[in-house]
Amino acid sequence: MISVIILTKNEEDRLETCFESVKWADEIIVVDGGSDDNTLGIAKKYTSKIISTNDEDFSSRRNKGMEKAKGEWVLYVDSDERILCSLKNEILSLIKDTDKSAFAISRQNIIFGQEVSYGSYKKDWMIRLFKKTEFETWIGKIHEYAKFKGKLGYTKNSLLHLTHRDLDQIVLKSLVWSRIDAKLRLELNHPKMSGWRFLRILFSELFNQGILRKGFFGGTVGVMDSLLQTFSMVMTYIRLWEMQQVKPLQKTYDEIDEQLIKNDFNYK
Repeated sequence: MISVIILTKNEEDRLETCFESVKWADEIIVVDGGSDDNTLGIAKKYTSKIISTNDEDFSSRRNKGMEKAKGEWVLYVDSDERILCSLKNEILSLIKDTDKSAFAISRQNIIFGQEVSYGSYKKDWMIRLFKKTEFETWIGKIHEYAKFKGKLGYTKNSLLHLTHRDLDQIVLKSLVWSRIDAKLRLELNHPKMSGWRFLRILFSELFNQGILRKGFFGGTVGVMDSLLQTFSMVMTYIRLWEMQQVKPLQKTYDEIDEQLIKNDFNYK
């Protein structure tokens, strides 16, 4: 028996095809992170096993799904991913007879409508298939990873990842991730942000994304992706700067309004 766990949040436009690609599984479990569109309505057409949570911790979401799974094997799929026919057949064959406890699955990435394979996208391995008895836990609020006992295998076939679908989707996702990431850095007592730190982060991340990850050599899409990944990192540190302020910015603006009313709208 194989269980599929799908993480969702406001994915009504792309979710149905994801379900169609895994409907061969014995069990489908949805872990929803607080959707306010028709995501849950679509999910209910395919499964009654839906876990709703407002927890921003991605490991917690994945662990909640594993706790409910009844399958001997558990496959994790994100709502913007598709299990291709070749991968489905390979998975069904693998789980019948293997000495491996988990499998890493590579991803074919579609960014801005184009398949990309430069830099880290060329070998984009994600450990997503687990034998439940050998699984231990997911770790990390974002960029999470799994701990398990036993040996790791690698599939020959890939899943399809429909990411970076448009600018709105990328920016909205970055806003969510930057808030979580900034909070983690604050909890680790990150040094106080300043002008020169922002400049260092900007140029080092441009170098990382554009040169080391070869985004600048990936054509127009590669350049755009590198700039947006850099933008996402800079947003994280701007949020961190906000969190480091002694007085919350909202309070500052409230006090300005209070003084304006008190002083008959004379400003300083």
